[in-house]
Amino acid sequence: MARSRGTNAGRSQKKPARAERAPGGLSFLNRYLDESRTPLTVLLFLLPLLIVYEALVVVALRSGGGLVTPDAHRWILTLFAAFDLGTVGLWLPGVLVVVLLLCWHTIERRPWRIDSTVVGLMWSESLVLALPLLVFSQAALRIPAVAAAAPSFDQLPLGAKLAVSVGAGIYEELLFRLGLIGILVVVFDDIMKLGRARATAFAVGASALAFMAYHPLRDATGSVHPARVVFYLGAGVYFGVLFVVRGFGIAVGAHAFYDALAVLFAASSAGTE
Repeated sequence: MARSRGTNAGRSQKKPARAERAPGGLSFLNRYLDESRTPLTVLLFLLPLLIVYEALVVVALRSGGGLVTPDAHRWILTLFAAFDLGTVGLWLPGVLVVVLLLCWHTIERRPWRIDSTVVGLMWSESLVLALPLLVFSQAALRIPAVAAAAPSFDQLPLGAKLAVSVGAGIYEELLFRLGLIGILVVVFDDIMKLGRARATAFAVGASALAFMAYHPLRDATGSVHPARVVFYLGAGVYFGVLFVVRGFGIAVGAHAFYDALAVLFAASSAGTE
């Protein structure tokens, strides 16, 4: 009987050990989901994209027609045009992103600590989340929809096209998700008192409509192409949901990866023709 009690005690001691391992994995997942949305972590995640893109804006993204950048970036550049800062002014949109994220971090009073593992996983998550949209683009358009850019975009080398894709991911998400959705949620929730859930849904929908209108919807004949309407509206909803559920950094990463994959896919298809 003594042995039996000892055996049962030994078994009872093993169960908590197994139970402790499961919450450990769950706690890391919860921590990842939380920290991947924090401004400082998002800043570290976006910093390589910002540095590469802004450097290429200065030295590479030029053509006979002038600077080739996504429209969203050019719109932000016009805000600084009055200061007549020359080449230095081209860096200011990137500085604006950094300052916004640092101010956001300071307002939330979060610790100045970053987990590099979280940043690494954000790259993987962004790539995975770009794939459904790439499949959707094939179904809706038959060809990938690349970032909206100046007409001379097609004349750029592949590396410069990829840079424009990164810029589209950063600055379109800055305008349409972080900016527009953020403002509309305040209007619908705080001012119109619609409630957080309905306000967020309306904001995502309105942002998706604006995102659709921002992109070229007409074909070579000048007629509105229904497939483009469907794709850009769907993409706007998709990025809006990503922004709400997973935060600004993942939305930017998925957008940039999608545009870059679309460019590579188009280049591959052209090379096989």
